[in-house]
Amino acid sequence: MMRTNLAICAFLAGAVAIVCGEEAPEPVLAFLAPPQHVGPPLARHAPTNRRFQGISSMAVSPGGRLWVTWYASEFGGEDHGNYVVLATSGDNGRIWKEVLTIDPDGDGGVRAFDPEIWMGPDGKLRLFWAQAFGMDGAVAGVWIMETAEPEAENPKWGPPVRVTDGIMMCKPLVLSTGEWVLPVSTWGREFSSKMVVSEDRGRTWTIRGAANVPRGDRQFDEHMFIERKDGSLWLLVRTRYGIGESISTDRGRNWPEVTPSAIPQPLNHATRFFTTRLASGNLLHVTHDPAITITTMAERSRIMAYVSTDDGKTWGGGLLLDDRRFVTYPDGQQAADGTIYITYDRERHGAKEILFAAFREEDAAAGKPVSEAVRLRQLVSKATFVGEAPRRPVAVNANSDGVPLVKTPAGALAGEGFESAAFELGALVFTDRRYTIDEMPDVLKGAHFLRMPIFGKKTLRCVRGGMVYLLTPAPENNIHSQSKSLIDQGFEKVQLPETRLFEIRNQRNFCTLYQKSCAEGDTITIDGWAVPLFWP
Repeated sequence: MMRTNLAICAFLAGAVAIVCGEEAPEPVLAFLAPPQHVGPPLARHAPTNRRFQGISSMAVSPGGRLWVTWYASEFGGEDHGNYVVLATSGDNGRIWKEVLTIDPDGDGGVRAFDPEIWMGPDGKLRLFWAQAFGMDGAVAGVWIMETAEPEAENPKWGPPVRVTDGIMMCKPLVLSTGEWVLPVSTWGREFSSKMVVSEDRGRTWTIRGAANVPRGDRQFDEHMFIERKDGSLWLLVRTRYGIGESISTDRGRNWPEVTPSAIPQPLNHATRFFTTRLASGNLLHVTHDPAITITTMAERSRIMAYVSTDDGKTWGGGLLLDDRRFVTYPDGQQAADGTIYITYDRERHGAKEILFAAFREEDAAAGKPVSEAVRLRQLVSKATFVGEAPRRPVAVNANSDGVPLVKTPAGALAGEGFESAAFELGALVFTDRRYTIDEMPDVLKGAHFLRMPIFGKKTLRCVRGGMVYLLTPAPENNIHSQSKSLIDQGFEKVQLPETRLFEIRNQRNFCTLYQKSCAEGDTITIDGWAVPLFWP
């Protein structure tokens, strides 16, 4: 069994405190346990039962067997029902078979998500995934299973082992020193883009260093590493503005604060990209077309493949892999014969497709197909759920430790460029997202809210003294929660059950109400997502 010298019972600053040997209430500890089901897909895992699937990763065995992994849910999103799927193809991607699912506890509270499949230099195939309760990336863990039979359709896997706290969204890297590196993140925390290193071929792992994404730019780190030809390590990371970077010159022990990268990228490009070193020594970068602007999920289109011959200073070519909307999260590998395989997802809630593209370096460099290897929009899996099915609703927090709701005197809020709207079913919640209000407690009927961007720093002004309110998710469910900031500004949690504001089966959107009596002229600062409420 794989050993690890990283503590799994002491969480990083800002996470839930758990002490080994002491009792802790469920389900806080549940995500530390090995998944209950690791094996062939069960009936509940059938594609016909999935209302959501996406976020895929791909690997190729030395003999050419293709492997793709992703995660899914029968409940409809990134939620308590998430489980990991692994599929394989022995005929170069023409026929796929789902051979493995990892399901922590069925429709319980623990999710398995963000998997990564990796072909190691020792000939072993390794499957990584994250396991957590809720959406807090710090209260999560990276798990791994390995097999020495990557050419087999149904290989024998070793037991699941928890490696470290956090989430790993991108490929491991083997350094020229022989060290193995995992890009592990504890979302939303200081110095969350971590470099976890093994000097003994994956038997033990330690955190060597970490880069910090400035708070205002921080989102889901989803970082990756490139070893440059001068020996420095180049960290590329997803931020709110697009791709950030940091360079370490001491083998990853120290990293300057993340700053914007010069890599061509779409405006407001906040989504995963894929960068890797090719057999030729050149770099491959797969991302969305830099000529477009991305402000919504729908605008994530035109996945392109570029090549750099000067170690990332400039990028050329640009092979269009898929020009449709809602295509996201590329990941892949170059095979032994030089073919590059890239997987991605399309319409996680609609078409619910996992796809791949195949091409060669010369195709990406030319910006058009010039080899016979090019195959685009190849289907791996399509979930086909239609209609409604019985499903267990997610329990909401009663917030019994809050204070009673106070409605008078009624204050009012305003913000530059923010419009006031009636808080009612069907209303658009944010200016830069298409989410609409799906649930509204009777006690909030008649309220108004300010429609503003979901992310970024906002300043609100109290234009009429009295009680004002904000809805924001709990910090354990969403890294963009504003609960601590609101409490620091004098708000109190209200004794009102969580409101399932939108996408009502997605726990990360369950909101708690906070209230405060403000004086006219007072200001309130928000640096994440929250919805301001007041009575007109």
